[in-house]
Amino acid sequence: MTARIEQGVQGPGWEDVLLRDGTIARVRDAVAADRDRLVRLHDACSEGDRREPFFHVGHHDGAHFVDSLLPRLTSEEAFAKLATVDGHVVGLATAMKTGRDEEAELDLVVAEGHAQRGVATLLLEHLAVAAAGSGVTDFVAYVMADNAAAFDVIQQSGFEITSIPHEETVELRFPVRLTDRVLEAMISREQRADADSLRALLRPRSVAVIGASRRVDHAGHQVVRNLLRAGFTGTIHPVNPHSDYLLGLSCRSSIREVAPVDLAILAVPAAEVLGVVRDCADSGVRNLVILASGFAEEGPEGRRVQDEALVVARRAGMRLVGPNCLGIANTDPDVRLNATFSPTSVVRGRVAMMAQSGAVGIAALQRADELGVGLSAFISSGNKADVSANDLLMYAAEDDASDVVALYLESFGNPRKFSRVARRLAVRKPVVALVGGSSRTGRQAAVGHTAAAVTSTSGVEALFRQCGVIGVEGLEQLLQTTSVLANQPLPGGRRVGIVSNAGGPAILAADACERAGLQLTTLSAETMARIRERVPDASSVQMPVDLGSGVAGEAYSEVVSTIARSGEVDMLIVLRTALPALSYASFARALRTALRRTPGDAIAPVTTVAVVLDQRGPSRPIHAGSRHVPVFAFPEDAARALGPIATYAKWRAEPRQAVADAGSGSRAAARDVITRTSTAAPEGGQLAEPDVRQLLGAYGIEVVPSVLAADAEASVEAAESLGCPVAVKIADPDIVHRTDVGGVRVGLNGPDEVRSAAQELLRTPTEHPGLLVQRQVAEGVELIAGVMQDEVFGPLVMVGYGGTYTELIDDRSFRLTPLSRADAAAALGELRTAPLLSGYRGAPRLDTAAVERLLVCLGRLADDVPEVAEIDLNPVIVHERGVSVVDAKVRLRPLPQAPDPDLRNMRPPAGDGS
Repeated sequence: MTARIEQGVQGPGWEDVLLRDGTIARVRDAVAADRDRLVRLHDACSEGDRREPFFHVGHHDGAHFVDSLLPRLTSEEAFAKLATVDGHVVGLATAMKTGRDEEAELDLVVAEGHAQRGVATLLLEHLAVAAAGSGVTDFVAYVMADNAAAFDVIQQSGFEITSIPHEETVELRFPVRLTDRVLEAMISREQRADADSLRALLRPRSVAVIGASRRVDHAGHQVVRNLLRAGFTGTIHPVNPHSDYLLGLSCRSSIREVAPVDLAILAVPAAEVLGVVRDCADSGVRNLVILASGFAEEGPEGRRVQDEALVVARRAGMRLVGPNCLGIANTDPDVRLNATFSPTSVVRGRVAMMAQSGAVGIAALQRADELGVGLSAFISSGNKADVSANDLLMYAAEDDASDVVALYLESFGNPRKFSRVARRLAVRKPVVALVGGSSRTGRQAAVGHTAAAVTSTSGVEALFRQCGVIGVEGLEQLLQTTSVLANQPLPGGRRVGIVSNAGGPAILAADACERAGLQLTTLSAETMARIRERVPDASSVQMPVDLGSGVAGEAYSEVVSTIARSGEVDMLIVLRTALPALSYASFARALRTALRRTPGDAIAPVTTVAVVLDQRGPSRPIHAGSRHVPVFAFPEDAARALGPIATYAKWRAEPRQAVADAGSGSRAAARDVITRTSTAAPEGGQLAEPDVRQLLGAYGIEVVPSVLAADAEASVEAAESLGCPVAVKIADPDIVHRTDVGGVRVGLNGPDEVRSAAQELLRTPTEHPGLLVQRQVAEGVELIAGVMQDEVFGPLVMVGYGGTYTELIDDRSFRLTPLSRADAAAALGELRTAPLLSGYRGAPRLDTAAVERLLVCLGRLADDVPEVAEIDLNPVIVHERGVSVVDAKVRLRPLPQAPDPDLRNMRPPAGDGS
């Protein structure tokens, strides 16, 4: 959970964080050079301040306390984290080992005036992570009995406290495990702070446009024009040393001539950006948007300049959007901010949108306007030097004006954090995301575009499935799906109804719905009779309903109303082909009448979309009752929008399950295996069979008993000890598929069969001679399970159809770690071959719960042991009771560079860590 110095940068570990009021602070390790500042921090506290936030009673001499602390830091007998704001130390948290059972004593002090900004909570979180990483399991703190502030800090952090009262003090003890409760408290705290930070960015009272040119094709000119056109409620300051006026506004020659402003838009060339950022920092600017390209996307030198600009911004407490971006917007009537250079206006609505690419942002804004998708806020993140999708998700979670989030991404800076933040938001508000660069060609293009690096489709899909994000495949689907979510209620299920005035389009709609995983509903006899009564000559009154080319608006309306109120559909697709009897105007009136809700309606509103097969017809939503009905040009578009929404609605309705305590395992036993094998083979490689068995066994994963045998006679002895029937296999761990080289013999009974099979197998040329004799297990369904490492997302747990034909059938599902049981069940259930486990064609139901436990344990192992590069369990035979792991391979790698923490507050610039 702690941030680390970027590669090649010297200095102590540090992390930029947001305080409760959105102010940027820095948390880092305390070092000997901080001695005088720490003494001043302690001595500056009043007697009351020392007594309240400072936990350890009796530490009144700052110099004595600091001088006793600093020598212990180098020996890891103590840990210390300090927080700075504007370069001033505002808080210190320390943990000194007591020598009793991995226990450490907690001390904490916060400077006067900063106690209500969340400094203490942040320091405690970071200190707990650092201490736990060095083997500390419990904190103990001694506080005065009436010190409510100390109790609040620990409780608000989510830790489980045990209190032991003494005469005037209370002894507080708590484990430092990062349980779900602790992680939830962390993300709740960060979400509030991050939302406040972005709120300041999106609600400025004054904007300076630096580089505001008189050339109409210049980005700076277009930003000023858009601010004026939107009716920005604050003050606009064009900055251009070569112009006196721009669009009726007086120009200033430098940002230094403008009073401190809330937001500066930098529309200057890349070569001038760093100097302007420094000027903004000196002038008290609070937030920056950098439009220019030519930074990290151009290579190492561009990245260096980008990182240096971020360092300057962080030191001055400025949030930064971009560089290489389109700008930002907020349509709130109290703000009316359009600080973009888009040629399209930003229409007000309830969708918060982020587009990493500026060009995609322009296209998205234009198409959103055409589809009637209104936005509450818009951010073009560009290279995401600072503000990212995680920030927008946390802002939207706290923003009452945003009901839906739409994202176009080309990279995930911290996928684990994205997963937690998105999962937390998606249970209340839908998140729709389009990822560019998931293919190999797309990744190569993305790196040169916004310095992005997305990973494989498997990783993206696993991420989205687990956190409830609605993944889409194109910009049109992104906006169409968003339009439905912004204008219609979520469906209660997958049953879809289709009503049309022509048969062909209705059939196409039915086909598209089936491909999208929707279920064409079956109407009751009563409902069909009512439809036939109203339209006697209807071509079909069963789904899809074809009312015929002669149906007029009133009859069409009554049929739609009948189906919508029948309780037999969750979604409704209403189609209009351009036929004389049903004009577009009468079609729109029909929907308005049919979908109008009355106080006595007992049936929940149905998710409704329209398809208008007429190029001249408008694509904007049709106002119907209190909602709008999105309009699509083709039936396939409607189905592609509704399919993912139905899946999301099902995910959202499911009970949430904790993940932190979902699996169990002995990390210490696993570390013994890793330490021993890494010493022998520091470069990594395949684990030997006994080590594989021990590593997996530490997490409750038992491999079918087997014995290594050097020759045929040893194989016979092994078979006698295990009990026949047995299987005999080539033991070489470097052979991925033994069956491909004829290296397996099964169903062997008696010494003669075992001896003969062993002699045959020993003639197979291998790098590591030897045989594996294994007890034969009962028949069942063969699965494959395992772990693979993704370069961006970390470990992915995989389950699929196993055995000899696993690659041919290619039926697999992936999930990110950590897994809950619900995640494991979902992964198993989405396999095409999943029915084989649930009693297919009269076969007995198999133990899927055992498979789920296996997957959860694999996830915990992969999380705890980062040296694991790959685990392959194939086959895993599922029985009516339990599973048998027949064959297991584990490949190790050298310990990778520490990955991003789960909940890093802000992306650290590669700069000075002071």
